[in-house]
Amino acid sequence: MRVSRPAAPALGAALGLALSCTAVSAASAQTAPAATPTAAATGEQQLPAIAVEGAKPQGDYKTDRASSPKLTEPLLDTPQSILVIPREVMEDRGATSLRDVLRTVPGITLSAGEGGGPQGDNLKIRGFAANTDLFIDGLRDQGQYTRDNFNLEQVEVIKGASATASGRGSTGGSVNLVTKAPTKESITAGSLTFGTDRTKRITADVNRSLIDAGLDAAVRLNVMGHTSGVAGRDVVENNRWGFAPSVTFGLSGPTKLTLSYMHLVEDNIPDYGLPVVNGTSLPNVKRENYYGYKDLNAENVRADIATAKLEHEFNDVVSVRNTLRAAQTKRYSNVSVPRNADPVANTMTRTPTARDTTLKSLDNQTDVTFKFTTGSLKHSLVTGLELAAESYDNQPYSFTAATTSLTNPNPFAVYRGTRTLGAKSETTSSTAALYVMDTVKIGEQWEIAGGLRYDRFHTDTKIAATSTTAALNPKRTDNLLSWRAAIVYKPVVNASLYASASTAYNPSAEGLALTAANGTTPPEKNMTYEVGAKWDVLGDALSLTGAVFRTEKTDARETLPGGTVQVLNGVRRVDGFELGVTGHLTSKWQVFGGYTYQTSEIVKTFTAANKGHALANTPKHTFSLWSTYELPWDLKVGAGVQYVADRYWTDANLGKIPNYAVFDTMVAYNLRPGVELQANIYNLTDKFYIERVHAGGGHAVAGAGRTVLFTTNVKF
Repeated sequence: MRVSRPAAPALGAALGLALSCTAVSAASAQTAPAATPTAAATGEQQLPAIAVEGAKPQGDYKTDRASSPKLTEPLLDTPQSILVIPREVMEDRGATSLRDVLRTVPGITLSAGEGGGPQGDNLKIRGFAANTDLFIDGLRDQGQYTRDNFNLEQVEVIKGASATASGRGSTGGSVNLVTKAPTKESITAGSLTFGTDRTKRITADVNRSLIDAGLDAAVRLNVMGHTSGVAGRDVVENNRWGFAPSVTFGLSGPTKLTLSYMHLVEDNIPDYGLPVVNGTSLPNVKRENYYGYKDLNAENVRADIATAKLEHEFNDVVSVRNTLRAAQTKRYSNVSVPRNADPVANTMTRTPTARDTTLKSLDNQTDVTFKFTTGSLKHSLVTGLELAAESYDNQPYSFTAATTSLTNPNPFAVYRGTRTLGAKSETTSSTAALYVMDTVKIGEQWEIAGGLRYDRFHTDTKIAATSTTAALNPKRTDNLLSWRAAIVYKPVVNASLYASASTAYNPSAEGLALTAANGTTPPEKNMTYEVGAKWDVLGDALSLTGAVFRTEKTDARETLPGGTVQVLNGVRRVDGFELGVTGHLTSKWQVFGGYTYQTSEIVKTFTAANKGHALANTPKHTFSLWSTYELPWDLKVGAGVQYVADRYWTDANLGKIPNYAVFDTMVAYNLRPGVELQANIYNLTDKFYIERVHAGGGHAVAGAGRTVLFTTNVKF
């Protein structure tokens, strides 16, 4: 099965739509002032503009609040490590995908896909997998696709176990994507990018208020088209396009309804990288080598997400938000997995494998917020209900493997093996959850926060019979009770000290699939302890944060020795601390960065040789810093560095992935009001490094080589 690649037509369609949106909006923007009478014409006295000191600068890197109604306090007073990457940082860095954003977050490492699994959004937070802990506007998003940034306002990385807010999973943390929403402001913005490795990209963002038409409403449309290769990699292609319309009614009133939709199409040649020799090291091969089949390997995705969000403020005490979402992701992938590298014989095997999957979800979440006092205590209490139904259909295909040259593979070879239909699986799941969270202020300096959540998670998987295997129908129902407790002390108004403890669970069907091996296995249990401090300085323009943490997974799933059934036996632990800085050093100079130190340990395992080892793909040190400075002459310059220490290929700790440091730069020039020219250089020194690692150490994906992009940004 294979669909054609309409990359150029798709980009052309997106280009046409984006340009038409921009042109129409430009015309309306230029004609609108004529309808507005001047002060002189109306006889009104025009007052001089007043500059307010301490006002938040435009394009600020510092964010004061997260988007979730479950987080009722400012980030300064929230007892948890939360990093918010705003749109301004993404634009200055030229980030186009979620992976671009997350690879520069300390404490996050990226993983390579396996078995035809998705590549872009496989990640670990604080040493633990977070592939299923991605959310859009607070609702879980398990769709297997590349999340583009064209419709994002900010990305929120919540670290530490947080099941009371997010439900199942979130051992090391979770990631929430906040989408753009209609506003009262008139926005006409767009960008056009060209660069190395065949990069072409266009975006448009148009927002219009309907107040002049007699409606307390606004509409917004975001459009994107993208095509590119990857620097230092042969054959690989990334092609996608999408659009996201939205409308909000009741912008000024107590009741607000927002309807939104996102459509995304991908047509890629996926990159499964380079083979690894026995989980110990890379062979001496060129990083450009592509070990797949250009005319066989493909990744075709269509994602659709429709959302309705209703908000109402009854009074100053009670408010409610209900969010309803229907989503579907269809994905066909065919990848050639590089395996069995033999440097002596100069051979390796490339094994094609394919999946044809459909994931559907229907989710409804209601949050009710109460703000009240009991005596001298001030409460911010949130209670809620979540109901969700999900289904995941997976038709796998296996292919016969073929041997090829290790040092000189031919990606244009014709695959002449055979394809075998695998056992199709159909999984349905249902979630019903109740939760309550309360933050209690005791005077001006103390806060106590607590939360409790109950989840009932039921999964039913039907696995079809094949010529060699019988049909299976594993089922499980898990009842999960998670909690969180924290205390905050504010020595001064612009600082806080906190301590917290929280729990999370990982059910066997967390990824919407049960097998004969894990169908009877109870959920894994996780615990996080964290002590931290937050301090806003320089007139609240700069945020400084620090935290010490421990996350421990008890009763980790392991396979019984000599068998196939998984039981709860292992213990895995990560201890560490992290530092962060975000915001303005001066009115012209901004910084965004952090450092994470973590030590990991396999405390208990059936594999005696691995006891005491570090967790795979979990570096001790990760550091990232990005900074921009506004010069005279309408110039802005920026530079950044990302450092990742060496880490082990596998839990066996037989070999290490070398450390690396990657440098990026940026310069932007305001050509005239509303028009900016921007140049970004990534991996300035063209460093060869390993960015993503297969969980079993079988293959690894190199980071992109030196990449240069030129962008024209318009906004009026």
